[in-house]
Amino acid sequence: MPITPAVLEWAIEESGLSRAEVAEQIGVAEAELDAWIADEAKPALTACRKLAATLHRQLAVFLLPAPPLSEHVEVNFRHPIGAQHRRELTPEERRFLRRAKRLQSVAAWLLAELDRESPRLERMSMRDDPEDAGSRWRSRMGVSIADQSGWPSASAAFDQWRSAVERLGITVVQFSMGADACRGFSISDERTPLVAVNTAWPDEARSFTLFHELGHLLTRTDSACATAPMTPHAGDLTERWCETFAAAVLIPEAALANTTKVNSLSVLSPLARRMHVSVRAMALRLISLGKASWPLYQSIPPSADVKRRGGAGGTGRNRVEIRADEFGARTTELFVTAVQRDIISSSQALDYLDIPSGAFDRLAMTTTAG
Repeated sequence: MPITPAVLEWAIEESGLSRAEVAEQIGVAEAELDAWIADEAKPALTACRKLAATLHRQLAVFLLPAPPLSEHVEVNFRHPIGAQHRRELTPEERRFLRRAKRLQSVAAWLLAELDRESPRLERMSMRDDPEDAGSRWRSRMGVSIADQSGWPSASAAFDQWRSAVERLGITVVQFSMGADACRGFSISDERTPLVAVNTAWPDEARSFTLFHELGHLLTRTDSACATAPMTPHAGDLTERWCETFAAAVLIPEAALANTTKVNSLSVLSPLARRMHVSVRAMALRLISLGKASWPLYQSIPPSADVKRRGGAGGTGRNRVEIRADEFGARTTELFVTAVQRDIISSSQALDYLDIPSGAFDRLAMTTTAG
């Protein structure tokens, strides 16, 4: 295969994998991979297909005359306050960041073609009060305490919060990145600001991640946020701002007006269930209001972060439903409308969204149902 060595080298660097790891995954010696990069040999078609699968690229990419200008996504990998272990973004996280950036770019172009207004996303700084910011955003979404406590489940709560954020012009996607990956990330853009939430975590935790990453959008601090627990001591001020903002959105001070000092998980857990938030989010909020202390937060067991598994049975979701849930109602509707107005073809939309041929009508129905 007449691949371009510079493109292969670029794809490996962008993936976050080492040459040794790539060689092992495609089943060749590292020296052979080095020879392809040095243009001293050419890979066979089978090896090219393995490269494409390993690096999550289209096969045709390796035939380009030169690497694309740039698709590198600049985000800060933010670790929890007080975390001792620091790491770089994993190849899987890099892959989903690239995927989100491509979606963001296409969505921005479609919004311009459809002549839709850009969201009014104010710019905030660490000097602004996160409590006030959280209160204003909750008011903009129009969600009352009674509404929130009346939702039937944490899953329904996340869906409601996601819809409310999307209505204000934010793209919200869900990616299955795994429990070893970040909880979520954010990528700023004046036309299509984007938040990604990792589905490996419980719905309660996803709601907190949604607003934590929204805090990063407001402060223009594009970030991928790690998963370990916080500590009460000094740390990343940006993370602390976003934590406070998210807690203020999800748990208004008025919702805890009748709550006094909370010292045990037996009291903390029912409060969290009533508001459909994680026990960690509720503990953070109580601490910020002087109604709990850090030992309560530190007593929360690791099992509180584990996603509950559904029961057996059922036929499961098809790929159309999975993709619609992954990309969200806002993005799905955008693609459907673009096809209906002949801005892109249905085959282009289906190819981009990775759903079967002939499934466009079913995709359009999900936007109507939503």
